[in-house]
Amino acid sequence: MLGELERNGRVVVFDMEAGVGTLLRLQPGQADVVLLIAEPTAKSIEVARRAAEISEGRARVIIVANKVRDDADVERIRAALGGHQLVVVPEDEAIARADRDGLAPIDVDPQAAGVQAVVELAGQLRSAP
Repeated sequence: MLGELERNGRVVVFDMEAGVGTLLRLQPGQADVVLLIAEPTAKSIEVARRAAEISEGRARVIIVANKVRDDADVERIRAALGGHQLVVVPEDEAIARADRDGLAPIDVDPQAAGVQAVVELAGQLRSAP
């Protein structure tokens, strides 16, 4: 299926289930980048750590530190997953409000810190080789 979607200039994003099952089936070259979302909780960090190990050699790994409240949250995630590019998305009321209202966060507050972090990540992904 992925091969049929592949075209120059096309970006395909899959939002896969949490956990590592899907990654175990990912073959090298089937994805350029794997984004692993890690919240600053022990369980989330451990799942991201296992997913990063599985993804090594299959695709470039970017860790998205999500719902980060302070530097201690960032350091907790970096300590467990520090060998990878890290993108920080702060805890943001605009994103929570958009989720409650069923809206896109960028439509609720395009200048919110969390929204801007995701916009910057999208730009990095578009310009990646």
